[in-house]
Amino acid sequence: MNKPWLVRMHHRMRTASFAMMFVATSLHIHAKNYSPMAWVFLVLLFLVYPQLQYWRSCRAVNPVQAEIGNLFMDSVLLGAFMAALAFSVWLSFAAMVGTLTNNAANKGWRGIGETMLALLVGVMLWIAAVGFQFSPQTEWSAAVFCMLGLTTYLLAIGNAGFIRNLQLRRVREELRVREKELLTANEALVVNLQDIKALQQQLRDQASHDALTTLYNRRYLDSSLERELASCKREVKPLALLMMDVDHFKKFNDRYGHLAGDQCLISVARAIKDSAKRASDLAARYGGEEFVLLLPGTDVTTAQRLAEELRQSIESLGIAHELSSFGKVTISIGLAVVISDACADVASLLRAADEALYHAKHGGRNQVRLASQPRQAMGEWPKSVAANLVQLVWHSAYEYGHVALDAQHRSMFGQVNGIFEDMISKSSLDDVAARIEALVADVALHCADEEKAMLAAAYPGAQGHAALHHELLDHASYLVSRFKARDLDFGELFEFLAHDLVARHVLGADRALLPYLSAMHG
Repeated sequence: MNKPWLVRMHHRMRTASFAMMFVATSLHIHAKNYSPMAWVFLVLLFLVYPQLQYWRSCRAVNPVQAEIGNLFMDSVLLGAFMAALAFSVWLSFAAMVGTLTNNAANKGWRGIGETMLALLVGVMLWIAAVGFQFSPQTEWSAAVFCMLGLTTYLLAIGNAGFIRNLQLRRVREELRVREKELLTANEALVVNLQDIKALQQQLRDQASHDALTTLYNRRYLDSSLERELASCKREVKPLALLMMDVDHFKKFNDRYGHLAGDQCLISVARAIKDSAKRASDLAARYGGEEFVLLLPGTDVTTAQRLAEELRQSIESLGIAHELSSFGKVTISIGLAVVISDACADVASLLRAADEALYHAKHGGRNQVRLASQPRQAMGEWPKSVAANLVQLVWHSAYEYGHVALDAQHRSMFGQVNGIFEDMISKSSLDDVAARIEALVADVALHCADEEKAMLAAAYPGAQGHAALHHELLDHASYLVSRFKARDLDFGELFEFLAHDLVARHVLGADRALLPYLSAMHG
């Protein structure tokens, strides 16, 4: 077991200093008639005692604390020694200075006071036991030896302090070096942690994003579709899905090479991503040259407008494609819109959008096609619609006070009712188509008249209302073309006529004009 440095140092210093005191005392008393017991006392005190103290410290639970206690005992015994030699000047001076120096080095100023007290205790114990004697003279040989010994002892104390300080400086320097190494290692660890976090983020991005286009990948899309469809059913809100395919992309790759093909996909993906303007919109690469744009909370009319804008933006990129009939890269878009639980699952929604995309590609490409709801045979109403159908009834409360516009609205009600009657009675589809075309033409005329009336009445929302007219007429023309192609089921047609045209526009958006038209005619 390694002994503490303080214990080892004190053992060496105590052994050497007590041995010198033994020699000096022997020189002092050899010519005097001291009893053999005095010599025994000297041997025990200066030669045996230091070894006993060392043995005791080594076996103590706290060796350092035990050694500090030994210093007090040293002072008590040296005090008794001074009194026993009748306070010989040089011997007393050497003993007192030695023990004071040692205690001050270990305890500071407090040690000086404790040492003086211990010396006094030793003196008083000897006087109490033997009596007081005072003979300060010291043999000259003992005095010289005390001077040399004391000098040597003090130098040894100083050298021990120097060595200890040197060791401490080395330890401090080593600690500073280790601290610098630790700081360097810590900085490296911070950098490594940042690299790990960046790598983790990169791995997360790679797990959810397509490497080429940086759009979301198919796996992320599938999980998002499940979530958004559940939200659609829960909150009774629409969900639009655009499925897109780059027209004649294989021919583009064959003609311009795969590097150009990759750049084409990147440009198309960037345009699709730019069209996802809301945080909830999601643009994804579905596979190959197919892309998907998911638009939560987007109804049919808005989704069709956005799809058409996207189609035009891709066309306006002007990416040359000599093997395309359009001379440039275009896309075909299939659009499916679901409300609440109208679509049972994700597979049904994807299938509807894919079917619409199929019609868009085989209908000439570079166009938007809207997926129909589950088809009934043409000329047959869904039972839920037929059972609850009631003719639209015009009420005077719907009037604006504008004679021409009110008459047009009443006429629209009648025309819509006529179309419903023809379909329920299973009239010829050509007759129904003719009625629808006539209605669309009258709606176009009504919109033009209404826009003139808005300008005359200084309606502040005239421009926005005119844009609604444009969207409504575009949608109507699109549905007419699909009806003629036998590609439109009655449920979708009923929804447009009863909901979009009558309920939403005539009885909804147009009502905002009432205060201005009434004021103009008031």
